Amino acid sequence: MNGRMILYRGSLKSCNYHCSYCPFSRHPMSERELGRDREQWFSFIRTLKRQCRDVRALMVTPYGEALIHSWYWEGLGRLSALPKMDAVGAQTNLSFPIEQSLALFREAGGILGKLRLWATFHPEMTKPEVFAERCRRLAEMGVGLCAGCVGVPDNLERLKELKSKLPQAVYLWVNSMDGLNRPYTDKERQAFLELDPYFMQEVLPVEADVKLCGERLFAEGDGRLRTCNIAPILRERWEETTELEFPDPVCRQKRCSCYLAYGGQQVWVRHMLFGLYPLFRIPRHPRAVFLDVAGTLVTDSGKSGRRSGEISDVAVAALSALAGEGTALFFATTLPYPEVMERCRAVRSLFWGGVFAGGAHLLLRKPDKAAGEIRQEQFYHLDMFCDRYLEDLKSMERQFGFRLLTCRSGDSCYKITLLRPAHRPWKSREAEAVFCCLQDKPEKTGKGDVRYIIEENCLQIVSAQADKAGGVKTLCGWLGIRPSEAFAFGDSGEDREMMALCGK
Repeated sequence: MNGRMILYRGSLKSCNYHCSYCPFSRHPMSERELGRDREQWFSFIRTLKRQCRDVRALMVTPYGEALIHSWYWEGLGRLSALPKMDAVGAQTNLSFPIEQSLALFREAGGILGKLRLWATFHPEMTKPEVFAERCRRLAEMGVGLCAGCVGVPDNLERLKELKSKLPQAVYLWVNSMDGLNRPYTDKERQAFLELDPYFMQEVLPVEADVKLCGERLFAEGDGRLRTCNIAPILRERWEETTELEFPDPVCRQKRCSCYLAYGGQQVWVRHMLFGLYPLFRIPRHPRAVFLDVAGTLVTDSGKSGRRSGEISDVAVAALSALAGEGTALFFATTLPYPEVMERCRAVRSLFWGGVFAGGAHLLLRKPDKAAGEIRQEQFYHLDMFCDRYLEDLKSMERQFGFRLLTCRSGDSCYKITLLRPAHRPWKSREAEAVFCCLQDKPEKTGKGDVRYIIEENCLQIVSAQADKAGGVKTLCGWLGIRPSEAFAFGDSGEDREMMALCGK
């Protein structure tokens, strides 16, 4: 789901800021030490350019401030010039000279549209208006960036001032304060949520799951490789002469303790909020979202240690934040509307309708101040098929071991489900056998007007005109937006075309 990404940290351990809580300003580095960091960085770049074919994005995550040093700008410029590279960037305090630094980037072949900056506000060292102005200048020059801060309750007023001065397009994130040594009060949590609608990611526990971490790597200047910044060492050295491979991820944590760890998990929530490379922490702001239900929005049994049928707290918080920003949320599922409403009670009030029954039922219920609600609905009915084959299907129930169910709108059927016990999933050859039995009736025609969907123990029959991708196109048309402005996710073959249609 995510693009392959590397985080890089060299031997740099110094900063031009002098924040009271930070050790790096107390370690001035010698010219020799800085020279070693420079050589490590360019050695890594040579390796990345020559040997690593799959990496699509890179972010420098230094101890201290890297972007006051010219070699980082030169290296980022070289990497952004690579056709395979989608994005390059760094964590920074934004204290570098903007014009001079971007000139170095361009001279190295840098493409500004690929540059991403994770900018952190330091209240002890700069004023909100100065920091906000630097963000504005960079954004106007075409640099992608986010702005952030640590959620220190004593700094709330200064952070509110920063929020008010930042360009509207620049997202302000808030990291939870590690040294608070107590939970945030409800009042503090609400205050930080008003600054950062995604702040709940920081206060809700994120379980570590190494299976979600195979598309990112943390590389250090001395050659060590880790899965992420808090994971154990995977390999002691990478070399310029060998392939910089992504080893199998290793993790010994129970929970991810910071965004650099959990932000790299391959989960739809982060992809929905922050795009193909969530670790840059720059929101994608989709105009619409289409989500599969079973196995995506609603967890399957045994996933993440949660009970089957639950929606995670992180998902609820993320969807609530998007709904609050005006994003249109839709279900995209093979399930019928009533069942979705039952399974998704925790979030159903946030959704505007969706693509139901594999695309056979489309519903838009758009909130409208004047009308209260604008409603559009469409069905792809199976009446001709039902007239010809329903009795034949009923006669096969015992032979193939299923129970026949129909979804209806009034007197018209729009989906047929051949339901088996959970321990008897359908196989393609069995589905074909059912349809072969129908073909034995030469006086009947019309099977080309339908298609079938296999989902474990359910064999579902819908109109050939009905599918999720087509439903997404129709709903986007009703909204007056392009599918590329939307986000879609699911975990089955039924979802692939829908996901390809929408923005990455």
